[in-house]
Amino acid sequence: MKFNIPCSKLKMGLQQVIDVIPAKTTLPILSHILFEAKSGQLTLSATDLEVSLKTQLQATIESEGSVTIPGRLLFDVVRELPDVPLNISKDESNRIILTFSKNKYTFFGGDDKDYPQLPAIDVKYEITFDKKKLQRYVEKTIFATSTDELRPALMGVLFQVGENDYKAVSTDGHRLVKIIDKSFTTKDIIDDVIIPVKGLNLLLKSIDGDGDIKISFATNYIVFDLENTSISATLMEGKYPDYEKVIPLNEHKKLVINREKFISSLRTVSVLANKITQQIKIDIEPDKVTITSEDMDLGEGIEIVEAEYTGEPMEIGFNSNYLLEVLSHLDTEDVIFTFDTSVSAALVFPMIQEEDENLLMLVMPIKLKE
Repeated sequence: MKFNIPCSKLKMGLQQVIDVIPAKTTLPILSHILFEAKSGQLTLSATDLEVSLKTQLQATIESEGSVTIPGRLLFDVVRELPDVPLNISKDESNRIILTFSKNKYTFFGGDDKDYPQLPAIDVKYEITFDKKKLQRYVEKTIFATSTDELRPALMGVLFQVGENDYKAVSTDGHRLVKIIDKSFTTKDIIDDVIIPVKGLNLLLKSIDGDGDIKISFATNYIVFDLENTSISATLMEGKYPDYEKVIPLNEHKKLVINREKFISSLRTVSVLANKITQQIKIDIEPDKVTITSEDMDLGEGIEIVEAEYTGEPMEIGFNSNYLLEVLSHLDTEDVIFTFDTSVSAALVFPMIQEEDENLLMLVMPIKLKE
């Protein structure tokens, strides 16, 4: 195998696949990237057996072949090199030789036959989806997924494809996000899927530009096909909880507040919040919101933010981190909160919804001490 490629192109390809490589693994081969040079193209593949990514790069192929190369080692070297043409070859013992100008680097590669076969996907359904919308939906939901391995279904984002809409939902039990595309239509009935966070992070890193993306659904996999990159992910097992039961229906108290001012005050006040609970208290009155934090060892912080409120005055407690993350993932200048009681979930909405979209976020309160 021998090929030539600009350093900038190789660096770009390595940046796409490097995050697939697991930080720790009992299978050393998974720390490698599979290089395949044939038909005028260089293909890089990486997998952790749950998520796989394959990307194609234009290269000048002098002789075809394939080999595995330690991914992070190669990436650490290439990202420090100037943007010059690189000459890369392997010998009969899978030793990789990288040269440019008068410089030379040598790596010990592996046999491509030892690399795990990427799964053969038996596609049941295919849909096309707008790239920008998909990117937005992933960005709006991924932060609210769980890291609790005892609840694996919550460690991914739920995608529900209906005849007349497309829903993305995430929750960790403290926060919930539901976003609906009301313009989407399909004739197929597609089962609900839970996509792991790692696969979605790779998608966000790879997706760019306008146009559509093809999404293929298989029994246990989902595949996202971009122009020169394919990402496949094993779907999360387990049944997603009935999230609609958590969303309150009878909230009658409404708060409208400037998002940036609220975020700024929350960040400042939370400096003096208890480091374990991150608890802050919010007193809501018709024309203002008073934010209070208190810690016996640190002191007390109080800030007041102007707001419009309809309903009986109330006080409610939140984990400031959860509240800040929700507010940070909304876009409008003002946001709307709706409440029922101080111990029931608060709903948060953008002041103005995007066209053909319905975005809802939920934050669970913390019970305040008497």
